[in-house]
Amino acid sequence: MKNILLPCIFVLMFATIASAANNIGAGFILGDPSGLTAKIFMGKSDAIDIGIGESADDLYIYADYLRHFHGVFPINELVFYLGVGAGFHDWEKDRKNDHEEENRIDVRIPVGLEYTFTKVPVGIFIELVPALRIIPDVDFDIRGGLGARYYF
Repeated sequence: MKNILLPCIFVLMFATIASAANNIGAGFILGDPSGLTAKIFMGKSDAIDIGIGESADDLYIYADYLRHFHGVFPINELVFYLGVGAGFHDWEKDRKNDHEEENRIDVRIPVGLEYTFTKVPVGIFIELVPALRIIPDVDFDIRGGLGARYYF
């Protein structure tokens, strides 16, 4: 994490989006990446999901627009969501005599389920995120994880 500018931009982006939000959740995700996550609702069905964490021992930052589909399941607390976003991966690889480093940009398509408890403002989620790397080359990854958020 040599570059402190990216985390500062991430925090500024979060503060700007959160100022217009109706409902904000903050928590963690375990998977790829593993780290901190926040969801900012911009209405009943629209949200911005942002996160910062570790992927393959390196920094990964993402931001996704999510559309929630209520009523898909007979359980009111369980919601299906689908979205699109971008991810930034500061990737480094050390070999015995070689050091390789590159910045990667992904186009992300998160698909997930979130269960929000009625008695406490906590949501647990699971998501699968196909990611198409577009910079510096074209490649495909599968990301995702399991996480929880506390809603304010």
